[in-house]
Amino acid sequence: MSELRFGGFVGRSVLSDDIYVVIRDLILDHDLPPGARVNIDALSARLDVSPTPVREALARLESDGLVVKRPLRGYSTTPLLTPREFEELTQFRILLEQFTAEHAAVSVGAAAADDLRSELARGASAAGPVEADVLRALIEHDLRFHGRIAELGGNSLVAQSFERMHFHLHFLRLYLASLSAVDEPRAAARLEPALARFDQAGAAARTIADHTAIADAIIAGDGSLAAARMRDHIEGGLHRFLPIVEALEQIAPSDR
Repeated sequence: MSELRFGGFVGRSVLSDDIYVVIRDLILDHDLPPGARVNIDALSARLDVSPTPVREALARLESDGLVVKRPLRGYSTTPLLTPREFEELTQFRILLEQFTAEHAAVSVGAAAADDLRSELARGASAAGPVEADVLRALIEHDLRFHGRIAELGGNSLVAQSFERMHFHLHFLRLYLASLSAVDEPRAAARLEPALARFDQAGAAARTIADHTAIADAIIAGDGSLAAARMRDHIEGGLHRFLPIVEALEQIAPSDR
């Protein structure tokens, strides 16, 4: 596999998955800002690859909701989620994941229980003050944990719907946008209070505690309790993070 660098590539063989990850991270880190046009030729030159893997990566990113393709205009990065979109996506999560938690409790076996416990241990090792690197590790844990429960729910269509939401990508993009914007003096006045409240809520520790409670209910075979704990977990995340999304929307584009 080639060595990956944001400023270019070293190596002759570049996998399309590598290109996808690099372009995805350029979008998440706002190196490609929200609403910006993506010039395929310029991007392929920057990454030192042909346009073909870049087009393949953009097609995948379109299904992730991070870029959009318009006739005669090509690709652009999508805007950040609005507060209403973030709320609606979270409400959809609640509908899906109450179902997956309840049904996972019915089907869970010893191997699946061990998987959940192992993932909790991985997540706990990533916990710490909410900074960009810690949050990335925590979100990766969160995606694995919730994805495993979706699989255990036993309904492939529901599991696919969970995967296609790409909630965790949008959440990370919003959080990294807030960290980037807070460096601007005019934006800081709006964002810093919301970020402080989010951090002070002990997001990492609370996430692990919530996951442990959900896993305990699933392993105990109590579907009703697992569903209730899942709902409370997701609703709590919405309550704590929504002020950041609202503050981002209030910032003028020139302040971002």
